[in-house]
Parts: sequence; C-alpha cells; structure tokens
Amino acid sequence: MALEEQQRVSPAPLTESLDSVRTERSESSSQHEESPTAERRQFIIIPEEHQRKAPPSNFNLHPYTRPLTVSDLDSCVALENAAFTNPGERATREKASYLGKEIAFGMSTYRLSRCGELCLGIFCTIVPGSGINAETLATGKPVETSRRNGAISVLLGHVVAAKTNDPVASDESMGVPENWDSPHPKASNLGHQEAGRTIVVHSVAILPAFQGRGLGRVLMMAYMQQMNGAGIADRLALIAHDHKMAWYEKLGFTNKGNSKAQFGGGGWYDLVFELKALEPRAAYG
Repeated sequence: MALEEQQRVSPAPLTESLDSVRTERSESSSQHEESPTAERRQFIIIPEEHQRKAPPSNFNLHPYTRPLTVSDLDSCVALENAAFTNPGERATREKASYLGKEIAFGMSTYRLSRCGELCLGIFCTIVPGSGINAETLATGKPVETSRRNGAISVLLGHVVAAKTNDPVASDESMGVPENWDSPHPKASNLGHQEAGRTIVVHSVAILPAFQGRGLGRVLMMAYMQQMNGAGIADRLALIAHDHKMAWYEKLGFTNKGNSKAQFGGGGWYDLVFELKALEPRAAYG
C-alpha cells in the first residue's frame, strides 16, 4: 500500500491495557541495534462498549450531599454493581433493602429511621440527553416536576452504614437478621444495633466514570463532619484492602491491623476514626 493511502486510513483507537505493559527483547534490528533490556509497550484494542467513558470535559459538577432514603434504593444497587467488580463486596438489593425498609417502616414514612440517617449520598443535577453516561441515570429522580428541561438528581456516590456494639467492623455488624421484615422481629446480634456506639461503614462507592475528581474525599469528609457533630457515636469503623488503606489514613483513620471479618472473602484491615466528644454548650433561658 502506498504511503499516501496509509495516511488516509483511520487507525482503530488504541487503549493501553494496565495489565499488558511488559518488558521484552526487541525483535527489530533493521534500523539500529537496541539494548537487550529495551522496553516496548504492548497495546490491545478494547471494544468501545467496554471502554470507560468519562463525562465531557466541559461538564461542570455541582455536587451536593443528602441522607439516603428508600426512594434511592435502585440507585444504590446500580452504584454498587458499577463500582465493585467483586460481587461478594457489593451491597445487594437484599442488603440495601434492609436499609430501605427500615426507613419505610421504622418511625414513619415521613421521617428517617434509626439507620437511614447514617447513610449519605452525593448527587448532581443532570439533564437527560446531555451526553452524560452514568449507571444511575435511569434511576434518577426529577429535581423539580415543573422544570422544562427534565433535569434529574443523579446519585454519584454513597456511604452506607449502621451501628454496632463492637469496637471494629465484624461479620455480625454487616449481617442482616433473617426476620428483619417481620412485624415483630426477634432480637438479633446481626445488623444495626441502635444502642451501639460504633458506626460501621459498610460501603463507600463512587461511579467509575466520576472517580479521580475528588468526590470520594468530599463525600467522606462531609460524612465524618456530620457524624462528628451529631454526637451519636464514639467512632467510625470500616474494613479495607491494603491498597485502599493509605487513602483512608489521609482522612484520619487509624490502621488497627488485620481484620477478623471474612466478608467478601476476607483479607481486610480494620480502620477506625475516633469521633470528638461534643463540647459543653451554654444553656439559656
């Protein structure tokens, strides 16, 4: 093929695979001799449907946080499926509905239940058809019914948590009582313990396409500030794999060593953030 013809052909987009970078001996010596240890990167073509698509560069995020409610259930499940590649680490619909039904039947349908106020979501407003691809777009809710552009509130990330009597996260604290949806559930050491003084963070997740923008830090800092000001617990506890420990330590969490929790296959580390005691306030009247 002539050189001019080669230049007119549009090559297929190449995406570097993180697992395909290797060092090998160059086989070409027609132009010049290369070092035996010369590095050459190998590229593979990733189908378009499997490529991670980030939001357009001109898309400005205006995120905001609010407590999660039962109406966010489908969005939370979609977020978990997108953010966690290991199904064993996801908050399934059954586990997520444990949160949702407590909200619906706990105190009243108009008030947050004892577990719902421990869960926080980070959202942004998106106009459908604006080119923003998010796994939670289909489950978003209208911002205002009177908006002509049909803008919806879309979940980008969340923190899901419950209380426990233990000082660190455990399999029991992340469990779900078998009779949780019964009109008269029996006492159980599984799941949320209202009198507990430790808030166990079950899930911290951000949609893959929106990672790398600092949303995880914004979400966690907002959550830690709210829980610290609420005065309802003494500490936050969670489990994390070794490659995530540094991120949590920068937020102020302390590594407590190997965790006994076997959730999702085990191999976790316990991390704890000690909440500050509320300062005495002057009483008036």
